[in-house]
Amino acid sequence: MMSSMALHSSASLCSSFISQHPKLSIKASPLFHNQATKPISLINRKIVALAAPETLTSEPVTGRLWLLQLKIVALAALVVNQQEEKARVVLKFVWMEKNIGLGLDQHVPGHGTIPLSPYFFWPRKDAWEELKSTLEAKPWISQKKMIILLNQATDIINLWQQSGGNLTSQ
Repeated sequence: MMSSMALHSSASLCSSFISQHPKLSIKASPLFHNQATKPISLINRKIVALAAPETLTSEPVTGRLWLLQLKIVALAALVVNQQEEKARVVLKFVWMEKNIGLGLDQHVPGHGTIPLSPYFFWPRKDAWEELKSTLEAKPWISQKKMIILLNQATDIINLWQQSGGNLTSQ
């Protein structure tokens, strides 16, 4: 029966009605309060469902409406968490004595890495140009990120050339 649920909904309204957007919140009853739960992050605290004043009643929220409100809050928290943990493109390299290989991977938090390109080897071919062409072929990589990755590739190639392929010479 829904009346025995541990969660309830409440609307907080100012008596002066200064705000036209009252906050609708879902709270856990003290009976099921878990001391081991993690504190809510600042971003998640900002998630509130807003309701127009005429939709609020003095009756408790029950049944499907309660479940819908819970799903909305859960989806909003999921969207916020996905925005916090964005996938990123990273430059990978293989340092060898006669060559250096440069490649691109996509790092997805919680899932590992996905190769976005093969390794391009310097000085066999112009690895920097091949890397640039690969980045330009991926329109979802921003111009700023592309420049950062190409600058990193330049720094790595220059360091490899200065050391003669030997990591211990520095």
